[in-house]
Amino acid sequence: MEYETPTAWPVRRSMPDLATLDAPTHRTVIAAVARLRTLHDVFGDRLVTLIRRHLPGYAVLPDAEIRSSARRFMDILVSELASLRVPDTALREMLRGYAVERAAQGVPLDVLTIGYQLGSREMLALLDEVAAEVGLPPDLLLAVHDSTWEFSNEASAIFARVQHDLALERAHFDAERRSAFASGVLGGTLPAERISRDAHLFGLAPQAHHVALAAQAASTGEADAVRRSVAAVLHVPADRLLLTQVGSVLGFIAPRAPESITGHLVAAGPPLPLDELGAGFDEAVLALSTARRFAMSGLVRLADLGPRPLVLSDGHTAEGLCARHLASLDAAGRSSSEIELTTREYLEHDQDVREVAVRLAVHPNTVRYRVNRFQELTGLNLRRTEDLVTSWWLLNRRRT
Repeated sequence: MEYETPTAWPVRRSMPDLATLDAPTHRTVIAAVARLRTLHDVFGDRLVTLIRRHLPGYAVLPDAEIRSSARRFMDILVSELASLRVPDTALREMLRGYAVERAAQGVPLDVLTIGYQLGSREMLALLDEVAAEVGLPPDLLLAVHDSTWEFSNEASAIFARVQHDLALERAHFDAERRSAFASGVLGGTLPAERISRDAHLFGLAPQAHHVALAAQAASTGEADAVRRSVAAVLHVPADRLLLTQVGSVLGFIAPRAPESITGHLVAAGPPLPLDELGAGFDEAVLALSTARRFAMSGLVRLADLGPRPLVLSDGHTAEGLCARHLASLDAAGRSSSEIELTTREYLEHDQDVREVAVRLAVHPNTVRYRVNRFQELTGLNLRRTEDLVTSWWLLNRRRT
């Protein structure tokens, strides 16, 4: 069976050098340019008719503005024809500015791309008419066609880049607005009237109860990981959780508290209306600071931490008690850290010697020796309630 040889794609004709044209052809080009300059209004009217018929997305623009843009583009393209040049950087920059301007006026950039292609087609149709009038050589006319359509494709790419850049800019602006709103709510700086007015812009019901969450992250990526982890547990889209940075703490506004968290430390405040959520965030921050001091992980609430938050309070009192009771312990050399760790574990696990021995992988008698040594060095008797509480408080304040 014989197959036909596929037709080769026609070679693109390049624009000739103006200086190489013979005198008659040069005069023809000049005549074509002069004739085109008289047809601004014809081109503008034709383009308006096409756009009104085929592109309703241009409805936001009056006819006069479309005609004005058509005239500007025709001036540039005719100038390029006069020198037989491919459209250059000046036109590219003009197209970028034109795309940004039209987007701001409400013309979708995909619609703008079609409008530019319609304009290029109509411009070439007008050129064909003029070429027939003045006798422009066919090869030269085809070269202009090739150049114009090649640049029309480049214009589409320019519009696409502008659309991409504007989308990123809008996303960044939206993220900043969301962060500013969350910061005002959690920081308690946004008036209740403003919260009630703007909450719906961020998908929040102002009278519904929400939960403030607090966490810490060393990077933007880690913050996003926390957000995605919380969103997954709550079965909500991650972007529904408003995220902001309040000092060194990440703050979230969530529809409810997650039941649990794996792999991160997250503190939850109580459910509250949005205009009271600042107090809930303060509670979550205290719970977070406390849990970090005790090397905890997962989800924590202040109500579940018992007396642990007291460890963070009253630095002046702690300094005095440390100087009185722990100075001798600190001077005990290398064994001081073992004594301190063992005693803290002993107090954390209800003075269960065997449990502590298992956790530290030592003999129970070692635990007993270290606890007794702690009492000798500090003068604190762990059989006395007051000394036991003081020991627990001081040792947990010294956690790194």
